[in-house]
Amino acid sequence: MHVGEIEPGLFFVTDMIYQSAFLVTGDGVVVFDAPPSFGERLLAAIEMSAPGVPITHYILSHKHADHNGGGFRLAEIDGVTVIAAEANADSLAETPLPGVPAPTQTFADSLSLEVGGVPIELRTAGFHFADTDVLIHLPQQRFLMAVDTITPGEAPFMNFGGTSDVRGYMAAFDTFLAYEFDHFLSGHVSILGTREDVEIARDYAFDVRDTVARLWPGFMDRFMANMELTEFKNGNLAYRMTMEQVRDDCAGEIRERWEARLSVVDLWADSHCETMVLHAIMH
Repeated sequence: MHVGEIEPGLFFVTDMIYQSAFLVTGDGVVVFDAPPSFGERLLAAIEMSAPGVPITHYILSHKHADHNGGGFRLAEIDGVTVIAAEANADSLAETPLPGVPAPTQTFADSLSLEVGGVPIELRTAGFHFADTDVLIHLPQQRFLMAVDTITPGEAPFMNFGGTSDVRGYMAAFDTFLAYEFDHFLSGHVSILGTREDVEIARDYAFDVRDTVARLWPGFMDRFMANMELTEFKNGNLAYRMTMEQVRDDCAGEIRERWEARLSVVDLWADSHCETMVLHAIMH
């Protein structure tokens, strides 16, 4: 596990797959997410970095257990305030998840905190998780946290991180870039992102969208050709063939343009194109 101080008092933690962060203030430590893959080691890292400083706040970016399933360790500490969006708290009450604690403080749309004189700004958004996502901004440290969004240096994970809202995902880039930040924590891979990484991820996503849009006018002609190939006996097969043709043409273009700029484009470009094809069909 890697622990690094990226700004005075602000620490970044990763096990090379998952990420979290913690902020050391004069009044205590604030923790942002607690993946189960290093839940116990996170407590040890905090104690090593800030010996004797109590943990006072734990903030959830969303309720998914892979990012907050280690949170029960923090919730067991006396006096810790567990903060989450109301929608996440309601969802957890209805469907508890292993290791994810029930919040003790919630907010609807936004919340401004000050811990030890350090401001923390929280805001709900809808770029990944069906219930809600939380943007975490530390203006003094120029730090923005938006989990399950980009993967710095890489193309996004399958289906744009498995987003439940393609339109929200695409709109989120303007939301992110409206903040002043130098450090961007996205929840995955081994490195922090930068403003440039967010801009590159935006350009990639919009290139996929625009490529599908450019190919889309020929969809019905392809479909009719595939209906002829199937002798008008299997419309579902002809439709799937057409979807796959548009997906594959898109993926070929995206790989050609982006493989030299981002890693794993060869692995995930077809899923990104398919996501946009499905979005075009449904919208």
